[in-house]
Amino acid sequence: MRISTLFVLLCIAFNTAADDIQLKDGAPEQYVVQKGDSLWGIAERFLKNPWKWPELWRMNQEKVKKPHRLAPGDILRLTREDGAPKLVREGGERLAQDVKLRPSAKSEALVINEEAVPTVPAEAIWPLMSRGGVAMPEDLSDAPRILGANDPRVMFGKGDLVYAGKAPHDTLNWRIVRLGRPLNNPANPKEVLAYELTLVGEAVTEKPGNPQLLRITSNEQEVLERDHLMPVWSSEPPQFVPHAPAIPVEARIVTSLGGQAQAGTWMTLVLDKGLVDGIEEGHVLALFLAGRSVSDPSCTKAAKLAFLAGGHQGRKTDCDRDADNRAVLPDERVGLAVVYRVFNRLAYALVMKGSQPVTTGDVARNP
Repeated sequence: MRISTLFVLLCIAFNTAADDIQLKDGAPEQYVVQKGDSLWGIAERFLKNPWKWPELWRMNQEKVKKPHRLAPGDILRLTREDGAPKLVREGGERLAQDVKLRPSAKSEALVINEEAVPTVPAEAIWPLMSRGGVAMPEDLSDAPRILGANDPRVMFGKGDLVYAGKAPHDTLNWRIVRLGRPLNNPANPKEVLAYELTLVGEAVTEKPGNPQLLRITSNEQEVLERDHLMPVWSSEPPQFVPHAPAIPVEARIVTSLGGQAQAGTWMTLVLDKGLVDGIEEGHVLALFLAGRSVSDPSCTKAAKLAFLAGGHQGRKTDCDRDADNRAVLPDERVGLAVVYRVFNRLAYALVMKGSQPVTTGDVARNP
């Protein structure tokens, strides 16, 4: 009896998930992956809700974390299984010839398909990823700093040899960055979550040690003593599956990379949630304008506003407390973002759709 009940419950759960897969009007029965495609763009061809991509492929949690990569030339065919839509990949003439072998931490060969379709357009995030970005206080405490050179100069440029503190790891390629403004926790303004970084230049270790000897390979500003060193990011496009979080998410926008006051489509947001909060690469989040707190014109303390608007001046009995003088407007959904890089307490999310720009303090939550 228990087995039968469990089977029925599993069937109900599966059918519910399958019913949630809503195909886009005019979704193709077949699609050949093209160069320049992104996984998100392909998902949008088939689905009203692109974060349902794993369900369309019948992926389990393991496959979501380690998916098979699509490449130009792959043929995707839309079928049905148990009455629900399902996408399958069929044999096609793959256009990916560039394959590299790279050692992993276990010294096994990793096959990296250079033509593999990225999840989001690489050109949308690489200019930002290659800039300063942000760094958490704990990262900065371990970061080496420029100490100076064997001459009395305090400013340096391309080609100069300088000394820096010992690298905590075997890093040889560096970004030279300078601390910018602190980014405070929206929920606790006294807590600094991270610091904005300005990219000053790049350097390579010529001689490891304590101190290590560096050669500056490029610079956008004069390099100064006490500038920080951060490892160069990988230039490989991100590879992950867009999916909805399995946990409740309520994140606040801390800032946008690039320093713009407002962020729209193809811009990167910095969120105040990270690994410790269960955030994963590929999480798709809905963006909401945080509801503003406005004055209630019926209250005495808002009498001037009401008077200027031509209304009555209110009654003293309308509001006895300051809290009664405010009304909070509802949050308004305005877009979607996908998380593409996760830190301990922060995450980067790329705005994929936006009917209105968002700003610091606005909300990202489950779609």
